[in-house]
Amino acid sequence: MHVHTETRIFPDKIKNMFESATGADAVRANSNRKLTYVTGRNPPKFFLSGLSVTPPAAAEVAILAQPSGSEVVLRLMWGPLPAPFPRALALVGLLLGLGIAFFSNGSAAEWILASTIALLPIAALAYQIKGEQQIQSQLGKLLGGSSFTPKPH
Repeated sequence: MHVHTETRIFPDKIKNMFESATGADAVRANSNRKLTYVTGRNPPKFFLSGLSVTPPAAAEVAILAQPSGSEVVLRLMWGPLPAPFPRALALVGLLLGLGIAFFSNGSAAEWILASTIALLPIAALAYQIKGEQQIQSQLGKLLGGSSFTPKPH
């Protein structure tokens, strides 16, 4: 999933802003989640710290020069996986949980198992979506209040 924004700031200045704002002192997305910018990767990538049991929300960054500034494109990710992966995982968990509930004999243990299998991936997806929104919000603030919109790829 890709999102983008356009700004009047030129690419070199954006790169410097990202590096200085998230270098040693990472941007605080909220009270306990940090946004860090890793330039040693190709393409560079932002990571949002998260729960240790889930991969972090992340975004690969492409800064494209335009005549009047830049376009910043983010490829939203779930750790090393593309953003659609947690959505697919939540759907599979939901279907598997419903299947277990449908074919069970009605015991409490089977209902608990079905609920757990269905709800844990949905909770991970909600956490991922919140992380994606926090990344976009923090980067939008760095870019002078820009907002990111979905972009077909």
